[in-house]
Amino acid sequence: MQRPMNKVAQIIITLLFSSLLLSKQAQAKTYLTPYLQEAARVLSINPQQSITTTKQFLSARRLVVTNSQDYTLSRDGSEESIRTPSTSIEALQIMAQAYHNQGLYQLALQSIQEAETLATQYKLPQLYINARLSHAQLLWDQTHSINDINRYLSEIDQKLEQEQQTTNWKQQLNYHLNMFKARVYAYQNNRIKAEAAFKQAESYVVVLNSVLLTIDYHLNLGEYYLKQDEYDDSLTQLLITYWMAVKEGDSIELAKTNLLLAKLFYSRHVFDKAIEHTTEAADFYDNYPHSTPLSETLKLMADTYYQQGKFNLALVSYLNVLDNEETLKTLGQIIELRINIANTYLKLFDFSHAEIYLNQAQRMVEQTNSVLQKSEVNLLQAALALSHGNTETALAYSQLALTAATQLNNNHLKMSAYRISSAVYQQQGNYKQALEAQHNYQSLWQNQQEQFNAINEEVFRQQKDIIEQSLHYAGLEDNLSRSQEKYHDYQQSTLVLMVVSLLLFMVIIYRGYLNKKIKKELEIQTIDLYTHTRSGLQNLKLLNAKLPKSLERSNAIFEQWRLGELINEPLSDRLHFVMFDVPFLRNVYLKRGYHAGLDIEKAFGQHLQSFVNSPARLYHFSDGLFLYIEPKATHQGNTETMFEKINSWVETFQTDETIDRHIKMGIAEYPFLPKAVTAINDKELIDILLMAIYICRKISTYEGETDSQWVHLSAIKNAPAASFALPNIRLACQQAVNQGLIKIQTLNGNDELAKSIIRNEKPNL
Repeated sequence: MQRPMNKVAQIIITLLFSSLLLSKQAQAKTYLTPYLQEAARVLSINPQQSITTTKQFLSARRLVVTNSQDYTLSRDGSEESIRTPSTSIEALQIMAQAYHNQGLYQLALQSIQEAETLATQYKLPQLYINARLSHAQLLWDQTHSINDINRYLSEIDQKLEQEQQTTNWKQQLNYHLNMFKARVYAYQNNRIKAEAAFKQAESYVVVLNSVLLTIDYHLNLGEYYLKQDEYDDSLTQLLITYWMAVKEGDSIELAKTNLLLAKLFYSRHVFDKAIEHTTEAADFYDNYPHSTPLSETLKLMADTYYQQGKFNLALVSYLNVLDNEETLKTLGQIIELRINIANTYLKLFDFSHAEIYLNQAQRMVEQTNSVLQKSEVNLLQAALALSHGNTETALAYSQLALTAATQLNNNHLKMSAYRISSAVYQQQGNYKQALEAQHNYQSLWQNQQEQFNAINEEVFRQQKDIIEQSLHYAGLEDNLSRSQEKYHDYQQSTLVLMVVSLLLFMVIIYRGYLNKKIKKELEIQTIDLYTHTRSGLQNLKLLNAKLPKSLERSNAIFEQWRLGELINEPLSDRLHFVMFDVPFLRNVYLKRGYHAGLDIEKAFGQHLQSFVNSPARLYHFSDGLFLYIEPKATHQGNTETMFEKINSWVETFQTDETIDRHIKMGIAEYPFLPKAVTAINDKELIDILLMAIYICRKISTYEGETDSQWVHLSAIKNAPAASFALPNIRLACQQAVNQGLIKIQTLNGNDELAKSIIRNEKPNL
């Protein structure tokens, strides 16, 4: 327990660094088009799809030359048919990496060289440096030539120094350059330079503040420590990567991390954890059945089952890898797969199938110079010969394997050779040599166990728990810090809001006081403004204010109505308009004097108001004229009923003075034209009522001034609105009467007399 506990502080510092990066907004490298973004995303798992996508991108679009490297595609759809030099270079780089992943190294180099040529042709220095770095990486993976790579690295360093401005692009390129240098130094076993390069790359990760690069950094560093057998450090880095990938929902990076964690636990003989992580990785890679990562995952799963003694499960996984054999890149991998299958069949005592795969491996291994695999084949032949009782052959093959293992200094091969040799000697009865071989086997096994016991399985499990807890605590600390900052900001905001709210509350109270005062004054002024000064009734000003806006149409919009734009306007009111003339109000001042006239007119107004119930309305139009408006739904009787009601109001007026109580009344409805609601507005309707009052007076000259009269004007049901579109509504009505479009009703059946009056009058009546 001593070693992992001493590393907790270092682990926590590393985790805090990662959580700090996570606390900021993620920035990831994005390509200029979604097609290239998708092609780059599946590079490691489906390189053929990347090749297909990039080829289609390059062939289906025409190249458009621009002066800007940051060319923005238009939004009118043209981005579907064009490509820029920048996007073309990106596509070629993706294609080169995809060819490389498929083992087509010559095509990969051709593609990256084409990208370099394009960058040079269109004078894109940044993209050229990117392409040169990709070229160096591809060349290194193929040749591992230090001299060639150093030449590339020197050129890239020199060109980067010429870039004066520090941009995100330069920082990213420096990150990838240092990560590549770390790979080269690691291959040279120069740990000091390799770790220095990783440290330098880490500084660029901090500056760039990119979650994508952070995951990539910890993943590569964890893989590096795993290859260096630094299991503690590798576990730390891979667990950081694992939880970051989980948080970001990055399924591809999570699958890569699960595979590396499985290798790590397999190396430490923590097989249950190895199976757990290989299963998680396989769940993702199963979506890509012909991918190299799937084969690698299944191979590791089979090796783990084999070490656990679950040979049937191991065999199934090995055979699944064999079904996907085309993904194996080298002959050595193909040979190793058959050796593993033969070994598994031997464990299951299926010697016939073991011999089949052994013979396949033997034929293939003869085409290589791999001493290790030849030794493994010899061990298989020895074990198979021993199972058949052919001790001489078994001993010969085991000795050949032992000699090769000694040259390779491979303790695992030595142990297998000694174990088989001991079994052969026992069958031959040579117990002394059998004991000696067994002693050598035990000695090697003891050394191996001591190495494993340096950090045993239980300690390794505990260390994993410590790291995960540290990661959890680091995340909690970071969340607590952010929460405290937010709480502080919230306190300040709350204080400011309270002050502002108090001020607003005071302003609202003051405005409420002012509004109340103004409203009271407004009510008084409204009463004065909209009340007749003598009768106390509402006057014509209130009439104009309260009539619906739909009545305030003018002849200017008649053309719109004719075109059908207003024909379906909803009807808000259907009303009876009644105008009645009380002659005694015009004479009372002359006969009784000013003060007596005021008293009588005031009393008459109050008397009339007592008969008016909402929603009916009564207005004092002029000296002796009153306008009464009532909804049709309220009054269900005929015109005579309406006349009797109005006449009763005048008859019941009580006064000490002798007055003339006869009235003259004009009646019309709104809408005046049933099929054209807006054709006649309120002013025109009042004009029609005034015309009706005029007709009443004319009739009275024939029948006597002391008789009451009423005239009801109504348009026929199908009266066209166009007939009333003249500027002078009285002239329009006169013409409509002549045409029979307006129906006239009178008190004593003087309809023809009324029509004659209209026909014989001048247009202005």
